[in-house]
Amino acid sequence: MNTIANEHFKNETIVFDGFSFIGCTFTNCVIIITTLDFNFHSCSFFESNLHVNPELSIFEISHKLSQSTYDHGTNCYRNDYKYPRTALDLPTATVH
Repeated sequence: MNTIANEHFKNETIVFDGFSFIGCTFTNCVIIITTLDFNFHSCSFFESNLHVNPELSIFEISHKLSQSTYDHGTNCYRNDYKYPRTALDLPTATVH
């Protein structure tokens, strides 16, 4: 698994599969998650959309998502990666 640390992504579409993100920031990004073969820790998401394969375990995805922070403009969808269907609640980031 490739590790990417302390990068800031803006206005990008990123497939998380096969990568480990540590301390990264995602602003106005589209995140695609099709498998559980990814990690991210201490990342921040601002005005981004995460699209998760609906066949993945909600418990495993929830655990992975809980390792980072999200602002009110970030949404997570369990759909076919094209059109939002069901939004999942994400924790809100605290900006100081």
